[in-house]
Amino acid sequence: MRSAALIELMAKRLRDFSEKTIMILTHVGGDPDSIGAAYVLSNILGRLMKSRTLFVIPEGPSTHSTALMNRLGLSTSEDINYADVYLVLDCGSPEQLGESVQILSSGKPIMVLDHHSTSMEKFEGRAEVYALDDYSSVCEIVFDLATYLSYDLSIEEAEALFAGIYYDTVRLSVADREALRKACALASRGIDPRDLLQGLEIKMDLSERIARLKAAARMRIYRVGDWVIAVSRLSSFQSSAARSLVNLGAHVAIIGGESDEGVSISFRALKEFVDATGINLGKDIAARIGEEFGGHGGGHSMAAKAYCKERDVERVISRCMEVIGEKLGITARLIKP
Repeated sequence: MRSAALIELMAKRLRDFSEKTIMILTHVGGDPDSIGAAYVLSNILGRLMKSRTLFVIPEGPSTHSTALMNRLGLSTSEDINYADVYLVLDCGSPEQLGESVQILSSGKPIMVLDHHSTSMEKFEGRAEVYALDDYSSVCEIVFDLATYLSYDLSIEEAEALFAGIYYDTVRLSVADREALRKACALASRGIDPRDLLQGLEIKMDLSERIARLKAAARMRIYRVGDWVIAVSRLSSFQSSAARSLVNLGAHVAIIGGESDEGVSISFRALKEFVDATGINLGKDIAARIGEEFGGHGGGHSMAAKAYCKERDVERVISRCMEVIGEKLGITARLIKP
């Protein structure tokens, strides 16, 4: 268990909500980590605390979220106001709640459970935050909670937590010893990881393939010391394209494009870059860029996103490069074709 103190505080607070109606929310679109955690938490609250739970994904589930929800038989609620308590999962800032941010003015108890410490600052004074960066995922936190409460996980619950840990550790590629131990413990419950993961993998459609190729065709390459940063523009599939540019050979990929708010930026980095530089894309880059341009940002050390109230994509991208250069103490140099 990474933090017995955090888990004990969480368990004590959750017991205060016994026999209440609890609305569980994720960030916009959800993801396997927040979906898996929500599913198991809902069962724990229902069986041990005798609470009634409802579930909402602000602005609807993503494709990956839908696949996992269908496998688990998890459905969403329509009425977000019908709750005594709100439990927010895997949400680094109020803005990531989308239209559901209205719950922060409801006057009802709000508990945020996260593995990004940025949520403590962003939700300060508006919700009770239980967060610790040491955890790889919210599903890992829920695993420790279940262990603390002596809650016996079913095969379906083990699948839900395994999926969350798997995807939030980039398919276990950045999982440390503790996260791997828990993944193995969940697998030993009788689940079939291959069947589970094959069922959740979504075949890349033609539009995503074309978007990735466009990003590569428009790519500019910068060198910052010994690091290679790939920059491109794309209005859709930004996260997917950023991932593809890192796979091509970049240490860091930055993809910018227009969004409903103005400009959105996706960031991706290799573990090698993060470990050597100490730069956390979520805290050090995305959160700062979002705030500087009147929006918001956050994410993980190796994958993050920023939303800016700015219409000039190139201006935001240039600022991203400046911030990275400042962190490294070296000015980025464009490599000409």
